[in-house]
Amino acid sequence: MIVAGMLLFTVATSLTGVGENFSLLLPFRALAGLGGAMTVPSIFALAGDTFSYQQRGKAIGFIMAALIGSTVLGVPLGTLLAYVSTWRWTFWIIGLLALLVLVLTGLLLPAAPPRRALPVGPFRAYLGQFRAAFSNPSVLFALLSTLLWTIGLQGMFAYIGVYYNENFGLNVGQIGLIILGAGLGSVVGLILGGRLADRVGKKIVITCSAIVAACGVLSVSFLTHLLLAAIMMHIIWSTSIGFGQSSLTALVSELSPQARGTVLSLNSSAQYLGTTAASAGAALLLAWSGFLSIGILCAIACLLVFPVVSLFVKEAVQAVPTSGPAGEPSSAVERSQTNA
Repeated sequence: MIVAGMLLFTVATSLTGVGENFSLLLPFRALAGLGGAMTVPSIFALAGDTFSYQQRGKAIGFIMAALIGSTVLGVPLGTLLAYVSTWRWTFWIIGLLALLVLVLTGLLLPAAPPRRALPVGPFRAYLGQFRAAFSNPSVLFALLSTLLWTIGLQGMFAYIGVYYNENFGLNVGQIGLIILGAGLGSVVGLILGGRLADRVGKKIVITCSAIVAACGVLSVSFLTHLLLAAIMMHIIWSTSIGFGQSSLTALVSELSPQARGTVLSLNSSAQYLGTTAASAGAALLLAWSGFLSIGILCAIACLLVFPVVSLFVKEAVQAVPTSGPAGEPSSAVERSQTNA
């Protein structure tokens, strides 16, 4: 799935660079998005199959840091490349890099056979994965938490450029630097949050991060006349979102191990649904009453994660791998977890 997704992403991204009109670009971008949707949940599922639950926060934190870091670095670099040459080169270079990753993935990524054969046809097996995923009620509430978490981030972030321009008169370059700093804070939060979640528990990190994120985004909406204070709270808000995001994804990955890929795919869908809903809702609020109402919306969404995760998501408890008589792990899975 990872190789197939990367192949589709590589081809579609490269074709975007040769598109002659907008109506042709859209289907290429949609295909690239489909390739990404095939790849990312499969990567998380592979991490879940490879790393024990006690080590998974660190692994998923690094993966998510790469995802966020690609945005932090890719957007300004792509914009600069389009400025000095042509926007087409942005897609062509990304296509070349994706081709390199595709080759390395095929050569270096260890093969992982299906954990069980299909006892029925593909369609029934597909539906069976959803039944297996939702056999644990915690999955539904965890997906709700991901939806709320994304709303808490994207509601304000979608219009953060407008916020800095209207309230402080900053230009595109200045706003880009602020977003870069906040994005780096998110990357640091993802890495450290995953490590901390492995030590003190995923739920603890999620709930504490939700409270800090709610205070941070609400403060940003109030600080419309104090630039330095607004930037500081923006960075705190973004960093706390990173802390909680890696912990929440690690928590979701173990709720239904027999349908881990399906659950993580649904988790990605919840994130994109949250982005869509937050962007649309924040646009209406911005036209109606300004940034304060957006800050309140995002703060409420973050705070709701606290009771949902605490009361309705039952965290999995996985035993630490045991050793065989000669001090070796007793199964292939345990050996891979110990090596990890």
